[in-house]
Amino acid sequence: MTFIAPGSPKWLRLITPSKVPAILGQSRWQSQFALWHEMAGLVEPDPITAEKQKTFDAGHAFEHALAALWCIENDGWQLSPGEVQVTSETIPFATMATLDRRARRGRARRIVEFKTARDLSEWGDDFSDDVPGDYLLQVQWQMHVTGYRQHPAHLMVMGPFFQWHTYEIVYNPALCDVIEQRCAAWTDSLATGQRPDLDDSVATYECLRKIHPEIDGSTAEIDRDLALAYLETDADLKVATKAARGAKSAFLDAMGQAKYATVGDVRVADRRPTKGEHAALYPNHKNYDLIQEHAA
Repeated sequence: MTFIAPGSPKWLRLITPSKVPAILGQSRWQSQFALWHEMAGLVEPDPITAEKQKTFDAGHAFEHALAALWCIENDGWQLSPGEVQVTSETIPFATMATLDRRARRGRARRIVEFKTARDLSEWGDDFSDDVPGDYLLQVQWQMHVTGYRQHPAHLMVMGPFFQWHTYEIVYNPALCDVIEQRCAAWTDSLATGQRPDLDDSVATYECLRKIHPEIDGSTAEIDRDLALAYLETDADLKVATKAARGAKSAFLDAMGQAKYATVGDVRVADRRPTKGEHAALYPNHKNYDLIQEHAA
């Protein structure tokens, strides 16, 4: 088959593994509302900036290094030299899977995916096997489309300080049946023009800005409750933003030059270097309940 470039008009119309998390409402970066409008051709996807392209280029470069490490750790298996695209003739809608690599050993086949991560907090502490949910859905759909299910897929991630770990993902037929049903309903909604509900994500907000970029000089009558909700939450946000800035300033002052901040043995936040001269503060919200337990 002819290679279909990610981001191309033909690719945009297909159900692909990277779109599956958003279709199921499980993506960290994309919303159902925004993806639906992009696939329906009602808005253009965000352009790839020079900074984003550099990130993509770095990720692709690291794939070669990770592929070499994977081969060292999996003697007897061979990897495809590059990406492999596979379509399905049994799934009742247009879908395709692009694999970072396809591994083979005799007649056996296995999916191998590579990721890089600046921060491993969402990958579980010390490389536990807690794969982020959106990546899990992507790989499950790859296995479903390709039929490479006999051997667990490998998801290999390179973290800071050249630490790497390979996650084994076993095919889950019940989960993939649900994904297929949801994707079929999604395809039907595109055909009938039934857009998803609004949500509070950044992606949906930015999509709505794209849908109505023009200003025609007319006046729109807005529901009273919606108007009050908008004005009240905007006012609350200004108060909360000011309070958060004050708390953050006090927190930075208390940390001084420290890298980590803890309550007892529970990490609260850490400071990290930025491209400029100043350090940035990153909170660890997952430990909030543990800190509450210390207070009790």
